[in-house]
Amino acid sequence: MNTNEELTINLCVPALRVADVPYNSAEAIKLINKLSGESQGFQLILFPQLSLSAYTCGDLFRLPLLARACLEALENIEAAVADRDCLVVLGLPLQIGDGLYDAAALVGGTGLQGFVLNQSPELPFFTSPVDIERDVLGWRERTVPILRDGYSFGRWAGKNISVQLGRLDADFQISKTEILLNPCALPALADIDYEEIFLRISSQQKGCLAVCSAGPGESTGQYVYSGLSQIWHQGNKLCDGQQLRFESQVQSLAITPEAALSERISTQPLSHARDKYNPFLFSSNVEKLLERAFEIQVTGLMGRMRHTGSRTMILGLSGGADSAMALMVSCRAADRLGLPRSSILAVIMPGPGSSDTSLERAKHLLDLTGVWGRFNTITDAVGQHLLALGHDLSPDLTFENAQARERTQFLMNYANMHQGLVVGTGDMSENALGWSTYNGDQMSMYNVNAGLPKTVLLRLLPWSAAYLFGEEGLRLAQQVIDAPISPELQPTNAAGQTEQVTEEVLGPYRLHDFFLWHAIGQKRDPKEVFALARMTFKDEYAPKFILNSLRTFYQRFFRHQFKRTAAPDGPQLFTVGLDARSGWGMPADAKPDLWLAELDKIENTLQIREQ
Repeated sequence: MNTNEELTINLCVPALRVADVPYNSAEAIKLINKLSGESQGFQLILFPQLSLSAYTCGDLFRLPLLARACLEALENIEAAVADRDCLVVLGLPLQIGDGLYDAAALVGGTGLQGFVLNQSPELPFFTSPVDIERDVLGWRERTVPILRDGYSFGRWAGKNISVQLGRLDADFQISKTEILLNPCALPALADIDYEEIFLRISSQQKGCLAVCSAGPGESTGQYVYSGLSQIWHQGNKLCDGQQLRFESQVQSLAITPEAALSERISTQPLSHARDKYNPFLFSSNVEKLLERAFEIQVTGLMGRMRHTGSRTMILGLSGGADSAMALMVSCRAADRLGLPRSSILAVIMPGPGSSDTSLERAKHLLDLTGVWGRFNTITDAVGQHLLALGHDLSPDLTFENAQARERTQFLMNYANMHQGLVVGTGDMSENALGWSTYNGDQMSMYNVNAGLPKTVLLRLLPWSAAYLFGEEGLRLAQQVIDAPISPELQPTNAAGQTEQVTEEVLGPYRLHDFFLWHAIGQKRDPKEVFALARMTFKDEYAPKFILNSLRTFYQRFFRHQFKRTAAPDGPQLFTVGLDARSGWGMPADAKPDLWLAELDKIENTLQIREQ
């Protein structure tokens, strides 16, 4: 590398297909050819972590064919880079003996330069190279070095260049490295500001930090990956790429030996002010947080539509907040996919418990959004089914669940007819409390609200409706969220209105979301959760009421884990997630007795104080 020439750092987030190594390598070569043909000087070209295979291959990493295919693709990339004045860094799974490693290949104009191994892999499929005995690997009739994370593999103009794989925390030290390349996979989460982490790392160091994350072409089953591409120097963000984009993105920064890295995009530390009633909303700019959550939902749905090749989105529209939120996400996804709104098939399915006002709101939502709507009354179908069971049509649990399952059956079969994908509507608070019918509204093909607590959903719905449809959207969304929350599964009264109110059964969602954040997200003991809730809600709820609501939370959270275990995919939006595959794994037959006993102790203490 000529240390007197200009150096360009290129961050490439390619269009990607999970486990499709030929496609991924061809896309990488396309970007390499484009960059090598455009710029003068030496090119550093950085791709995300595991970019040849994709980061989200799961147990496919355990199948040897995937790693072999990546090595074969690496030969093609080596040929494409030959004789070019560049160094390409791209990720792949690497089999060495009996171990499988999260690796980055370094490919230059003279061929493969070696592999850097991730010392602390996040994924369970990979081995840490701490005890690896080999320091070279055979490659096409020669050997190449095996390097550890952070090892300096080159110099330019007196600056060390090295690679650090995986996510960096705020305490990471750049050390002596002056150009650190960080291929990673950062989930897009509404309540994490990665810029604060990078600002803290870079502001105390002299080095240059280049971060390139996997993007939404990865599986959107549990997370949506950000595609973040940024370069930082001494607390300044020098360049920044678009996030949550499926098409290939490239960000480039050219520097010369004589010129110091100067400020391009100044960034000030962000101060977070937490809403004491809603710990999920803790941002000095709540609108930005809501926008971020909404775009993650939209990108996740787009990813699933692209992967399945679905032509339509199918959802049940009740006139309630959850289905209205899913409708907003579907509208935005259709717009970004270039599909007409008529590709969204919204089905209104009134039953014995459907109120007149909810049906009116559902009709107004159809008019507002311009989606294709259909009415399908389920009362007769449910009655026939219940009679076939020998049921007397009395309004019990079977009566309620039969309605939810009839709606789901219709949506699933309707989706088959229209090459569609059933968009789920249930939110994270309902998932936590098991407030859904197993194999009824609990089931869909992709649940866009799975990571959205009810209290945040009630803030996000009017924001998204105003964003998409202006004042008219805001007015209608406000009518939706002002209505009592109800599943509307019990027969209506003489006036055609429901008398079934969810929070009269469960307790306030404000409390349950507070418990969810602190008990599950922050993993606090019941005593701590109660003390925090008592202090936060002291002017609204009596201590005994808070305690009883917390007891309900633990009882229902444990009892209904089986529903979460069988839940459909959906994007996690916050650092608290309940997906059994990534966010929260617990056995469905775990008992809450230990936690309830702690609440009994608190109750005894309260009674002593009251005497």
